[in-house]
Amino acid sequence: MDILRRAGGRETDSRNHRARIVGWTHYSVGATAADIKRLLEGGMVEIVIRDGRITTYRLTETGQGLVAVDVMELAKSPVPADSVLEAMQLVVGYPDLKEAIAHAVAARSRTHFMLEGPPACAKSVMLEAVRAAVPDAYIAFGSQTSAAGLSDALFERQPSVLLLDEADKMRNDVYAILLGLMEKGEVLETKSRKTRGVQLNTTVLAACNGSRKMPQEFLSRFALHAVFPHYTRDEFITVCHGFLTVEGCPEELAGTIGQWVYDNQLGDVRKARAVWKLITAPTIAEVMRVVNLMLRYGGNGQTSAREAVVPTPRMEGM
Repeated sequence: MDILRRAGGRETDSRNHRARIVGWTHYSVGATAADIKRLLEGGMVEIVIRDGRITTYRLTETGQGLVAVDVMELAKSPVPADSVLEAMQLVVGYPDLKEAIAHAVAARSRTHFMLEGPPACAKSVMLEAVRAAVPDAYIAFGSQTSAAGLSDALFERQPSVLLLDEADKMRNDVYAILLGLMEKGEVLETKSRKTRGVQLNTTVLAACNGSRKMPQEFLSRFALHAVFPHYTRDEFITVCHGFLTVEGCPEELAGTIGQWVYDNQLGDVRKARAVWKLITAPTIAEVMRVVNLMLRYGGNGQTSAREAVVPTPRMEGM
């Protein structure tokens, strides 16, 4: 059931709405070949594309029905705060903020949070953690969400938590939906002289890079507007270590990648992940090659003569 639930999440992700064909691969939902074979035989998934190298699947009507029933059953039970905190364990620091979010989600108190800060400072990781812990949470992305689309999602899904990533990229018409939802829990819509409405107990958790252009009446509805600073060097290395080891990177190498990316000013945590994906073998020599490649062709002001800074000895406990 966990595999079906993750597959359903992939298919309903608003980032996929523009794709001509919505699907997923077995590794993207944590399934083995045996798992997929069993689901295919049970008529719960079907093959969308098979090109010899990669196979893309999607849920059948049977699979979608099972996911819908599962989500409804899970949504009836409150999500413990400890479950939300456990899902956020990869987020380094901010223990008091994580506690506040976890308890608000568990209490279903319609308490709203805005997370603001530079790219890759754990905002989206927090949102994804809540999404993983709360079965009926719904995530929307500001640059790809319309008022009509969000309204339909709220009416159909009635989520206990609405996650808004890239909230600073939302269209102006979306705010009209959110203002009523956040203030009174009301969603009203009029189309072709027909009006429909629903009363929801939904907590909004939003993330953005900057809030300067957002309407004040929208920002005032957040109980807590948290502004994240840039990571310190130690924090950056710790985050990279945790993030990369989850993706299979050896612990020693994960710490080294974090140090090199930070000391060479290559970018944020996503750049450390890029280093791990670009190396052809888990060795220091390969990391040096990729880092120097980034310095040479990164296009962010480095000169071709610049070489990577040799990392300092690895920190105790990393």
